Amino acid sequence: MWSGNDVLSQSDRDNIRLFKWQMMSHTTRRAYEQLRFALRDRLPLDSQYIILRRIALLTGVKPRYYDCCVNSCMAYTDKYLHHQYCEYCNEPRLDSKGKPRRRFCYLPLIPRLQGFFQKSKLISKMSYRAEYKSEPGKIADVFDGAHYQRLRRHRVVVDGEKLPYQYFSDPRDIALSLCTDSYLLYKRRRKGPSATPILIQNYNLPPEIRTRLSNLICLGVIPGPNQPKDMESYLSPLDDETAELALGVPTFDAKEQTMFDMHAYLIFKLGDIIAIQKFLGIKGVNAIVPCRSCNIIGVRGNGKTYYVPLQPPLDLPIDTNHVTYDAANLPLRTHKEFKDVLAQITAAPTKAKKEKIAKAHGIRCYPALRRVGCLDYAHSFPWEWFHLFLENILQNLVNLWTGQFKGLDSGDEDYEITPHIWELVGEETAAAVQHIPSTFVRVLSNIASDRSQFTAESWCFWFIYLAPILLQGRFKKKKYYNHMCQLVDLMKIMLRLQVTTAEITIIKNGLCEWVQRYEQCVIYTMLVARPID
Repeated sequence: MWSGNDVLSQSDRDNIRLFKWQMMSHTTRRAYEQLRFALRDRLPLDSQYIILRRIALLTGVKPRYYDCCVNSCMAYTDKYLHHQYCEYCNEPRLDSKGKPRRRFCYLPLIPRLQGFFQKSKLISKMSYRAEYKSEPGKIADVFDGAHYQRLRRHRVVVDGEKLPYQYFSDPRDIALSLCTDSYLLYKRRRKGPSATPILIQNYNLPPEIRTRLSNLICLGVIPGPNQPKDMESYLSPLDDETAELALGVPTFDAKEQTMFDMHAYLIFKLGDIIAIQKFLGIKGVNAIVPCRSCNIIGVRGNGKTYYVPLQPPLDLPIDTNHVTYDAANLPLRTHKEFKDVLAQITAAPTKAKKEKIAKAHGIRCYPALRRVGCLDYAHSFPWEWFHLFLENILQNLVNLWTGQFKGLDSGDEDYEITPHIWELVGEETAAAVQHIPSTFVRVLSNIASDRSQFTAESWCFWFIYLAPILLQGRFKKKKYYNHMCQLVDLMKIMLRLQVTTAEITIIKNGLCEWVQRYEQCVIYTMLVARPID
């Protein structure tokens, strides 16, 4: 067998190295062309177009282009393949010359997974999953989780048909997760254009390297200017590839010098709340049944927004839901429930009936990527710590403490920090990082006057390490400070590289208590009701 190095000329090597340098250093195309011109006598370099074509030929990774809406609403794939107008904004697919107005570039997954088996060193790293040993009472990786362990006991299902082998029955089977999250272009302008990358994380690699940029597999970027409204249409090519991978793809193992059937299974979908909402086909955060994990029912507050208190106020209108929930025993959703509700929606005779069922359950349509049965609709969409705490809860707490949360005041409570004290906190935040090594955190701006540059990393460091010092004695009542420190202690446990089942119980019980105390102080204010003492 020949190896890939045998077909690379010195010119190929020079071009590929320089192209990698351009990508990693974020050098502009104009600067690259100037470099080509400057070195034209000593090092003749090809244009970007030629290099990309050559790389596609050498690797077998040929981009696939699909027409998509000019506003990024949907891609013209699957059920929209022959549509000429966007299903959501009604913009035409083609311009006056009959050419697509916008296209989405999809980079196939299969040839890149096959590439992991072309080097003995990579093959050894890919054996991490097969060699991983679970320890009773410890959770250190996704392979200790109930979903993965359950899959290993079941046969593979593709398009509703059971195959004669089980998930991850071969040591070379690959476990994957899909990651999507829109990001804002042009710094952090909230109303500016955005784009949505589609990333694959390879769990067969050891955890210390699997999230490195070089090991993440990008399947493409959904172009802006807006977030997609039909995520399933953009993921249709991936759905077909996952079905092909579940059936088995002939692949050469360079270490064993043999051919084998490569299998890969997508077991988790990761992303922010909005991305999961679109992927899972649920109504989302402003619905009557907003949660993707449980069937808690919201109540309307002072306005159109629904809130989900564990114990609703007694002065709600008669026709309002008055169900009281136990934080430690919520009505959790199940995979079967999702399928049953979706079957009811499909069988409903009228659009009004379909909408009534969808409203009652908070489910509006089928999830994406459903050809292979390795995704559990109730357990394969975990709440990301990054988005749940750093991008939502912490920022909402600061807004509450400073009187900036949805125009609400503190009602009968007094958890707000006075403006002049908060200004001091901001100044001390900016000054504190002068004495902290940059390895721990980047520069923090004044949290009182400028939070625009606060990243998730900034929020994490500020809340866990600075807030307990900066906010000590700054609340009017010590119970609010203690409430904050309780969350800090729980977050420190969650950040450990491995946790025990006993620590998981501590986290669960601690969060239940924290939420109940939070609800007593805050939620009833939102619902214009008297807080509980």
